[in-house]
Amino acid sequence: MYRCPINYFSDNLIFNVDRSTWAAFKLAGYDYDYLDNDEKIAMLYKMAKFLAGIMSDAQILIVPVEQDNKDQFKDLIKKLDEDDVLYQKAKYHAEQTERYLEEIKRTEGDATDYRSYIIVKLADFSETSETVTGIRDGYQYFIKNPVNAIDVFMNLDAKDILMSKLNDAIKMAEKWLYTQNQKIRLVELTGTETQWLFRRMAYRGINKRIQLFHGDQNGKEWKPSATVKDVGNERIIKPYTRDVVNLFSGSIHADNRMLRIEHDKENVSYQSFMALTNVPDSFDFPGMEWIYMLQKYNLQAEVCIHIKAIEYRAAQRKLDKKKQEIDSQIEHITGANADIPEDLLEGKGYADALEIELKNLREPILNTSITICIAADNKEELEKRITTVKNEYEDLNFVIERPLADQIKLWMQCIPSVGCMVKDYMVPMTPLTLASGVIGASHELGDKVGPYIGTTGQEGKPVFLELGLACLRNKSAAATFYGNLGVGKSFNANLLIVLTVLYGGYGLIFDPKAERSHWERDLDMLAGMITTVTLSSNPVNKGKLDPYNLYRDDLKAADELAINVIAELLKISPTSVEYTAVLEAQRIMSQENLPSMRRLCEILGTFPAKDELCETGKFLARRLRLQADTGMSQLIFGDGTEEAISLDNRLNILQIDNLKLPSPETPKESYTSEETLSTVLMAIISNFAKKFAMVKRPVFKVILFDESWMLGKTEEGVKLYDFLTRMGRSLYSGCIFNGHSVLDLPSEGIKNTISYKFCFQTTNEAEAQRMCEYMGLEPTVTNKETFKNLGNGECMFQDLDGHIGILKFDAVFQDLIDVFSTTPKTKTVELKENPAEAEIPERPAEPAEAKTPERPAEPAEAKTPEKPAEPAEAEPLEKPAEPAENEKPTQTEEDEFDFVFSDEELFRKEEL
Repeated sequence: MYRCPINYFSDNLIFNVDRSTWAAFKLAGYDYDYLDNDEKIAMLYKMAKFLAGIMSDAQILIVPVEQDNKDQFKDLIKKLDEDDVLYQKAKYHAEQTERYLEEIKRTEGDATDYRSYIIVKLADFSETSETVTGIRDGYQYFIKNPVNAIDVFMNLDAKDILMSKLNDAIKMAEKWLYTQNQKIRLVELTGTETQWLFRRMAYRGINKRIQLFHGDQNGKEWKPSATVKDVGNERIIKPYTRDVVNLFSGSIHADNRMLRIEHDKENVSYQSFMALTNVPDSFDFPGMEWIYMLQKYNLQAEVCIHIKAIEYRAAQRKLDKKKQEIDSQIEHITGANADIPEDLLEGKGYADALEIELKNLREPILNTSITICIAADNKEELEKRITTVKNEYEDLNFVIERPLADQIKLWMQCIPSVGCMVKDYMVPMTPLTLASGVIGASHELGDKVGPYIGTTGQEGKPVFLELGLACLRNKSAAATFYGNLGVGKSFNANLLIVLTVLYGGYGLIFDPKAERSHWERDLDMLAGMITTVTLSSNPVNKGKLDPYNLYRDDLKAADELAINVIAELLKISPTSVEYTAVLEAQRIMSQENLPSMRRLCEILGTFPAKDELCETGKFLARRLRLQADTGMSQLIFGDGTEEAISLDNRLNILQIDNLKLPSPETPKESYTSEETLSTVLMAIISNFAKKFAMVKRPVFKVILFDESWMLGKTEEGVKLYDFLTRMGRSLYSGCIFNGHSVLDLPSEGIKNTISYKFCFQTTNEAEAQRMCEYMGLEPTVTNKETFKNLGNGECMFQDLDGHIGILKFDAVFQDLIDVFSTTPKTKTVELKENPAEAEIPERPAEPAEAKTPERPAEPAEAKTPEKPAEPAEAEPLEKPAEPAENEKPTQTEEDEFDFVFSDEELFRKEEL
């Protein structure tokens, strides 16, 4: 009969029935796949050093984690403001996206992530060792607290915990964490996560959400019940152990090398435990990561490693003794003229190799027990997974056993903080050998807070992202999109800003190519919430971009912008006489009530004749007046009476017609007059971003700069870069810079403030190398080829925590795909083998109720799906795309070619 080995736990501290105390920590995780060989070897030695420093019993758990999309979307909807005009639409979007992901889960299986934990046994100490430090103290302890002292010394009540022991354990755990954090990053577990580690054991392999205990209906953290009593000067915790026992639900039955854990008829967990009993003498590293390889298969395999360190000198003595035994056996067999058994020779070879490694590294030996748990919800699937794992290890010359009689003991020793119960499978190995399995690597990407934006590359795990989380973590919410033309940069930048607005935020887009003119008409999701401001050379727009019109309440900022505009437009240097003349004119104008660019021209042209700046001022005034009334430059020159541009809607789009944008490769000195004017206009309208960011709002604001490379070409643009990336955090604002190359960033300082990095496909070798360096990756051939081979809508993404991986964007809804797409559409017709059988397809009827959405097509190659039912409270969103099976969808209009037309139709102008 087995009994529960856990007595009590508090946060990350676990107290066992055997009176041992353990502390639980989580390894923060790191990206392993994109490291080069030198970095992998460096990580190997780093992990080996960490393992060698654990001089007490320890348990390492590598646990598969299924993403709980229901909780994710529940929390997302809960955060929404019910008074927001977009509340119903955001709620509907979240609910439909959840259904879409659930359908993918049913058809393609669960996407599994892995977390690594280490539970370390704190140094053995008895309760009397902290309380009684000498005979005199012991005598006083007996006199003051005779009952408790007898319990302690006679070990009559092993369940009671002295409060002093709890406090000492907290100090020891903090000290151990501080020491080990110098080697590898660890995080203390919360009480909820500690509970989850216990609770999940009975539900392995079942596609069911694990129900945790809560302290109240509001989700307060649950703790095991305990009473606290005062005995003299000491406080004693008396746990109610039944609370901990209740964490382990289900009835356990041994069944032919497996365990069957029954909860009810529909929820049965089948679990089987295997042990690695021999490790090859040598293997290649990198290349044979024998623990990490389990994470690459979607088998939900769990690994439990028990280690007990033997100090170097003790290990050396023990090894010498073992070698003497082996040599003695070999000598005896040789003397009898018999053949030496192969396993004995292998043992001698392993001992010799171990001795060499011990002498070279002078590190402890780890007595290691490695248990692999495979689970499923039926026997057939369990056996398939076991066969896969066994074959993989046997191919690598590992010996893996699936015992018959020890299944329950192996299940017990996988309980967090329970030591090794089956000593038969202990294998001595060096820290370097164990570290070569790669422990702690993860594939996490994004956050668990924001809306769904796509999936990871090979694993297909959902990725969620909220840009505003960076500000709440005291970081800059700045993002960059770089890559070739036509690979999905603008499409996916649009997705991020629209989701931000839909879920409660505000947005501003600078659209120099006027690619979003149709949003106000076609984007039903944000109907009535979009304002598009289009500026052109029409006289009605005269003065709309006058710096003094933009900063009516801040003359100093207006003066600074105005002089920078004039300097860029007329190509004058800050050290020139012309620059001084403009400063003097601004000083004079500061005394007036209605400053403007036209008034500045007048002042320049009316300097007193005796003023040495008179001639310079007249010449400048003439040059500026010639600009003031011609073409697009008239946008800059107002008289102070123009109506200011308002950007108070939820999503604001600012456009300028007929901009002649220079090529990113063209040097600034070679710009034509039109290109110079275009960059100056971009610099001015970018100041709207600064004004937009400084508006105090309790919600997150995000600004998207399309063709952001132009900002780095002007002094004003560089200042704006610096302002938004450094000050956006305190203003609760973020920015997205959509450009072409990492070189668009004007300085190394600004580059270091970017929190979110999206690098799309590039065909340029030098740019691929720059992208590697920008993401903090070694520019190896493999990494550069990864950037070159990214597909449409795919990018290398670095999230807020520095995790890196391939992200495949997924807009889900077809109406978003259609609105965001900037790829020219062509009319197509499906050709059948017999042309006579070709039919014009009818538009599918609107279903009575929304069906569960299927996985959509690629954004650039989407197919128009059926339209879903409309929710009662929200305006309709189109249903997620549903590509036909085995059919590659193409982005087409629904119209077929129609060869019957009249003369009038022939000459009718096509509407674009």
